[in-house]
Amino acid sequence: MQKFGRWAYPGLLSMLVISLNISLASGAESTDGEKELTIGLAEQSQCIDPQQDNYGYAAIEGRGLVDSLTDQNYENPSKITPWLAQSWEINTDATRYTFHIRKDVTFSDGSKLDARVIKANFDKISTIPGAAGASYFKGVKAITAIDDYTLQIDFNQPNVPFLAATSTGELGIVAPATLAKSPEERCHTGVIGSGPFVLDSVKLNEKTELVKRKGYNWPSSQRKHSGEAYLDRVIYRIIPESTVRTGALRSHQVNIIESTGYEDAEPLVKEGFPLEKIESLGTSVNLLINTSRGILADEKVRQAFSKAINRKEVVDLAFSGFKIPATGVLTRKTPGYLDQSAQLVFDPAAADKLLDEAGWTKGPDGIRVKDGKPLRITVSFYAAPINQAFLEVVQQQVRDVGFDLRLRPLTGGAYDEALLAGDYDLHRWEWSLGDPDVLRQLYSTKALNRFRLHPDNDIDGPLDAQRATTDPAARKKLTDQVQKIILDRAYAVPVFSTQELWSNDGTVRDLEWGGPGAGSTSQILYDVTLAKAAR
Repeated sequence: MQKFGRWAYPGLLSMLVISLNISLASGAESTDGEKELTIGLAEQSQCIDPQQDNYGYAAIEGRGLVDSLTDQNYENPSKITPWLAQSWEINTDATRYTFHIRKDVTFSDGSKLDARVIKANFDKISTIPGAAGASYFKGVKAITAIDDYTLQIDFNQPNVPFLAATSTGELGIVAPATLAKSPEERCHTGVIGSGPFVLDSVKLNEKTELVKRKGYNWPSSQRKHSGEAYLDRVIYRIIPESTVRTGALRSHQVNIIESTGYEDAEPLVKEGFPLEKIESLGTSVNLLINTSRGILADEKVRQAFSKAINRKEVVDLAFSGFKIPATGVLTRKTPGYLDQSAQLVFDPAAADKLLDEAGWTKGPDGIRVKDGKPLRITVSFYAAPINQAFLEVVQQQVRDVGFDLRLRPLTGGAYDEALLAGDYDLHRWEWSLGDPDVLRQLYSTKALNRFRLHPDNDIDGPLDAQRATTDPAARKKLTDQVQKIILDRAYAVPVFSTQELWSNDGTVRDLEWGGPGAGSTSQILYDVTLAKAAR
C-alpha cells in the first residue's frame, strides 16, 4: 500500500474531533495519579490489527500491543537483537531459521507463548489477503514447532533478509484467542498481544486508549529497563487539523503531536517544544513508471522526465524544506543505500536533448508532440493534500521541457485497484523496510512488479541473488547493481525521502524509535517517563 506518513481512508476521518475535550493535568498525570501520555495523531488507521494494517498502526498505536521475535535498532538498522526469541541460528545458505523462544512470556489474557503459537501466527498471516506481513513468507517451505520453545522456518530458496522482517510489528505475535477470529473481526476489535500495553478502548476517528500490562517483564534487549512500562496509560487523540494539534501541544493538552505543521515547526522549537525529525528506512518516495505501456515505454522519455525535476525545489516549495531531496532509490539510512546524487541532478538541457532525440518537438503551447500526439502522461496517487502539493510542483517543472503531466488522485478501493491492475503511467510510492530486500519485494516480477517489467528483465537476476547471498560485501555489490540499473533505465523517479516531524511539550523523556513498519518508523513508548510541564 502507498504510505506517506499515516494515510487512512479519508472517509474514515471525522473533522469534528477538534472539540478537544482533552483532560490532562500538566500533560503528565491524571487526577487519580495515573501517569498518562497523550499523543495527537493526524489520522487513524482503518484496521486496528498490527499484522494486517498497511497504514502505520503496527508502528504507532499497535507497536506497544505486540512483541516480535527480534528487534531492529533505528540508528544502526543492521543491528538485530533478541526479543521473544532469545537466540537463533541461520544455516549457511539462509534457507533455514531456527529460533529459540523465551519460556516466560504470556499474553494479556493469561495464555502462554510457545513455538506452536508463533507457528500458528505465521501460518495465519500467510493466508490473510493484503496482510502487510504476508510478503515476508513468500517461498516458505515449512514452519515447524520442533518442541515447545524451538521454531524452525524453512524456505525453498535462500532468504537473507527474513531476520530483519521478524523485527517488524507486522510480524508481532498475537494470542490464540485472536487467531480464532476472522480478519475482519480483528480489524474492528483489535488484538490480544504480549506487549507492554493492552488495548483498553477505541472510538474510531476520535480516541484510542492503551493501559499498562501488569506483570510485563520481557522487553527487547535494546530497551533501557525491565519490568512493566513506566506509563500507566497512553491516549491517542485524532486531531486532523495541523493548527489544532499545535494549539493542543502549546496548551499541554497533548504531550506529543505527529506531522507537525511546516509553518509551526521552527516557532515551536523557539518556544521550547523539542522537534524530532525521524527519517524513514526503505525506498525514497518514488514515481514508479509502468514501463509496459504508452509514452513511458521509451527509455529516453523516462530519463528526460527524471532530469526535468528539481528535487530541492520540490522539497522547499511543497514541504518548506522539511523533507530530504532524494539521493538514491533507497533512503540514506537504509542498509545497502547507494548514493546516486549525480544521477538525480536537475538538468533541463539534458532533458530537452533526450526528448529531441526521441522525436518529440515543442508545440506552440510548449507541450511537445510526436506523430500528432501530445507528450501527455498521468501520475496516480492516493488523494491527500500533501501528495497533491508536491506533484503540482513536479507538474510545473516538467512542463518547462514539454511534458503535459496530468494528476490523478484516487481514494479507497480505486487506488488499490489501479495499483494492482497496473493501471497507471506513473505512481507515487514508498515502502518501509530496514533491508535492501525492499527492492526485490517491490520491483521483482516474481513479487509486486511495480515497474511492470517482462520476465526477461535486467533486475530479477541480481535481486534473487542478493536474497541468497550471505556475504555482506557481495550482497552490497548486487543491490548496488540493481539501484544503478533502476536509475540508468529510469524505471523509477526518486523525488524525496520522508522525514516525519514529531513535536513534544518538553515533558517526555526516553521516547525511542525502532525499525520500520509498513507505514512508519516504530515509536517505542516502553521506557518513556514524564516530567512536570513548564508553565
